[in-house]
Amino acid sequence: MIDFILSAPIFLLAFVLVISIVVVIHELGHYWVGRWCGVTIESFSIGFGPTLLAWTDKHDTVWRVAALPLGGYVKFLGDADAASAPDAEALATLKAKVSRERGPDAVKGVFHFLPLWRRAAIVAAGPVANFLLAIAIFAGIIMTAGVATTPAIVGTVLEDSAAEEAGFLPNDEILAIDGRTVESFTDVAQVVALRAGDPLRFDVLRDGETITLNATPRRTQREDPIGGKMSTGVLGIGQNMELNRERHGPVTAIAMGAGQTWTVVATTGDYLGRIIRGKEPADMLGGPIRIATYSGKTAVDTLAIEADPLQKLQILVLRLISLAGVVSVGLGLINLVPIPVLDGGHLLYYAYEAVAGRPLSERAQAFGFKVGLLLVASLMLFATWNDLIYLRGFFS
Repeated sequence: MIDFILSAPIFLLAFVLVISIVVVIHELGHYWVGRWCGVTIESFSIGFGPTLLAWTDKHDTVWRVAALPLGGYVKFLGDADAASAPDAEALATLKAKVSRERGPDAVKGVFHFLPLWRRAAIVAAGPVANFLLAIAIFAGIIMTAGVATTPAIVGTVLEDSAAEEAGFLPNDEILAIDGRTVESFTDVAQVVALRAGDPLRFDVLRDGETITLNATPRRTQREDPIGGKMSTGVLGIGQNMELNRERHGPVTAIAMGAGQTWTVVATTGDYLGRIIRGKEPADMLGGPIRIATYSGKTAVDTLAIEADPLQKLQILVLRLISLAGVVSVGLGLINLVPIPVLDGGHLLYYAYEAVAGRPLSERAQAFGFKVGLLLVASLMLFATWNDLIYLRGFFS
């Protein structure tokens, strides 16, 4: 605990760096597409709470940095609040005022008066920007530091494990799991981790011959990479220590970066689906506290390695940027959840408008935003509770 307190400034700085990168890019997605669509943008805020720094640009947009770096927002002309909830009475007054003072064409700068497709594009731009950021980060790492791959070859088989029971032997090469091709040991670990209790079929190459082994991963409480506790499926095999690291050119790196981004999306969707079906506990769902713990512990561990200061800095930046890529995918996915106040909720309203030919009633929209706010608050409380339980394991 004392070591943690002494390292608190490092934890805080690392967290602010990671979350700020992700939030700024998300909001810039809304901002740039909004600007392209001709919307008047009143303010751009990174963080919430008291303003630490503010300035006004040539477009009369107020840019501000706030004290709590747990999010941000872009406020368009016509928004009632940072969640872009419309205020019917205010919009009617605004429409009359703008038309009178600036001419009829001035209403084009009001977000809620835009054509449906433009509003949808502006809203979707935030999550899309997060996915593009993740692809860029992963591709950049692949081009500069290279990508490490460990062949899906069994190095060791633990006694009394699911793997031993299934008949795995050292030097077996795993080709596919339930018909899905695997290319590295990491692929195997990702599949097994979310299949505790599920029988799996493994296609294995042994002595030049392909055989089939059936194994059921066992749920095990184990340490995660930074010392916390996590419940996951375990097969009981160790990897072959042969390791390859290879750099790639821009085209291949972007394709691989997109593939890594999709893997994070698919794994997250798979995990959420298993939670709904009651096959996985929800203890891996975390929030800002866990992100802060991961980023801070990454920074502390990096600074503790034996290397010269420049090397430490390079490794630290690489690790934190890589973490930002994963967090960026998570933020993009969360914002696409169809809950009012989130981007996905706005898109749900627009989908209704497109089908019905008219917007959802003002009363229904207002009610939806209230319910959405309650749901988001509940999810945040649940994630925070999970994080506190996680931290208990972290400190034990």
